[in-house]
Amino acid sequence: MRICTFTRHHRLAKLAAALIAGYLFCTYVLQNGTEFVQSECEVVEPNTIFSVSSLNHSKSFRFWRMPGSEKTLLDDDAYSTPDNIAESLKRIANMHKMSSVNCHALFNDVQRDIEHAKRTNEKIRTPLDDCSYLPLTVDCRTFVASRGYILSPLTEEEEEFPLSFSVLAYKDVEMVERLLKAIYSPQNYYCIHIDEKSPHSFYQSVASIAKCFPNVFIASRRIDVRWGWFSVLEPELQCMKELWRYPKWKYFFTLTGQEFPLKTNFELVKILTVYDGANDIEGTIRKDFVGYILHNKTAKEILHWAKTYTFVPDETYFATLNYNPQLGIRGAYKGEPETDDVINPFLTRFKNWGRFQCASGQFVRNICILTLGNNYYYFVFFFLKLYYQTSKITIMCPLHN
Repeated sequence: MRICTFTRHHRLAKLAAALIAGYLFCTYVLQNGTEFVQSECEVVEPNTIFSVSSLNHSKSFRFWRMPGSEKTLLDDDAYSTPDNIAESLKRIANMHKMSSVNCHALFNDVQRDIEHAKRTNEKIRTPLDDCSYLPLTVDCRTFVASRGYILSPLTEEEEEFPLSFSVLAYKDVEMVERLLKAIYSPQNYYCIHIDEKSPHSFYQSVASIAKCFPNVFIASRRIDVRWGWFSVLEPELQCMKELWRYPKWKYFFTLTGQEFPLKTNFELVKILTVYDGANDIEGTIRKDFVGYILHNKTAKEILHWAKTYTFVPDETYFATLNYNPQLGIRGAYKGEPETDDVINPFLTRFKNWGRFQCASGQFVRNICILTLGNNYYYFVFFFLKLYYQTSKITIMCPLHN
């Protein structure tokens, strides 16, 4: 079993905020054993990261400072507030901006730009491993600011329409953290389930990230998830139970750690407002539906049937509830049970089951691993599956745009 450990010297890593493009990276030297004095600063290119080993232990350290400012990311007022939201959003967008890549061209399938982006993708550093996040999250305030989380509701509509999310994760901590950052908003609620099979180092790292947010938590019960079995559905039910204690959220999303959003939180809220309480059974359901699942006797009987007699019960259970309006569930589908994706498309997520070209040539459970060069349904909320190692730019472009 791999367990992450770090010494007192690694605590200096909390001052090394990674991935802030356009910031100065300043070296501070200890003088007289008591005071750190700035000695030099340099402009850092996008996506540069300084590891713990690059710090000179207790003699000197580095951290980010905005050009032309005496403020650092350690200052209390260096975080998002309602008064500087526009400035904060611009700063966050610039963190993910890559001047050498034309994101607009990538999303419009311009082959020349796709090939250039593939070459650029290979030059970007390898993902942070499990243990890298432990020293980075020692100081949560520095971590949250340096990684570019949005810390204030951006609109009144979003503040009054909180959402909840379950994320089923089992590997690739940086991918999970980038997903969280992309969907994070302080009025929402997030339950992350860590597969029982996952290494303890992965659990440690995700838990260290979750502790930095009052509205993010790790599911209290870990399940050994096996594809096609009830164990795929079980973590979602567990997160539903634990999210239910937060009364304000309106809709619940089911995600995995290999997904990424194509919509902002604001866009999700606007679309769900148009839904007017309806469910998208692919993974977007209203709170009343969650309440029915958790507390209704009929729902529990159908759950027992799905667990006992069906294969891939997660695909059977929710659909059975939603497409039987006689059950009286608010938001259930009342029309003809048409599932053609042109006549009645699901909007929660895009999966390439082989219907489209698979640029990576790699399939897992018959689903294409998405990368540069794939075509997407851009009207959906999320796309699946992504591996950060081969999809860095695919992820950075939606964040920047």
